[in-house]
Order: sequence, then structure tokens, then C-alpha cells
Amino acid sequence: MELANIPYIIFQVVVIAAMFLIPSREVTQPPGKRQVVWEILFPGTSLAWGYFGGLALAAWCYLILTDIAVWHSTPYIITAIGTPNLSAAYGVHGGGAMEDAFRLINPSWVWVYLAPAVLFAVNAVLVWRSRRSQ
Repeated sequence: MELANIPYIIFQVVVIAAMFLIPSREVTQPPGKRQVVWEILFPGTSLAWGYFGGLALAAWCYLILTDIAVWHSTPYIITAIGTPNLSAAYGVHGGGAMEDAFRLINPSWVWVYLAPAVLFAVNAVLVWRSRRSQ
């Protein structure tokens, strides 16, 4: 273990201890009027998601980061991270074979553009149905 990692380890231990040792309290006030806006903008934060809320929020964050990367240069987070090492990691040596390696590890347009739209639509329907039933 390197000495540079010790602050991160201490921080993680404190956060995990806080999650399990601080008692939860009963909610005494209803959510604000803008709560619906936050639930629609961030899928997974609504109670309608149940146990899948964390997974939906993680997927939403990944998909949004991928879309932000599209606006800056590459829609492919994995390629942006792994580009210097593609030839070493996958045994690809320049030329046309490099594009084949990019296609191998990069998501298609469905994940970059369609998946966020579908997740947003499913979330909007779930939030709308849960608000209507209240």
C-alpha cells in the first residue's frame, strides 16, 4: 500500500462508518413543490423506482457523461481513457485494424443517443403515475 492512498482510505472508512452508524430520522415535512422537477431530471431519485433507483441513477449519470463527451470530442468514454494503450492491450498494430479495435470497445449510437431518451421517458412515466396516484 502506498502512502499516497492513505487519505483516500481514511475518507472511505469515515463515509462508510457514517452511513451505518448515524441513525436515520423520521421525515417530518413533505417534499417541496420543486421535488417533481428533480425527480424528472434525475431518473432513479423518485420513490417509484423502488430498489432499482440506484441502478437507474448510475445508468443516467454514465449516459449523461457519455453525451457530454460527444459534445467535446468523443462519445466513447472507454476510448478516451484507453486510446494510448489500445495497441498494447488488444494487440492492434496501427492501420485499419485500429478502427476495428475502436468498434470492438465502443458503444453504438443506441447507447449514446437512444438509451438516455428511453431512460428519461420511462422515468417521466413512473413519476407521472406515482404523482397521479397520490
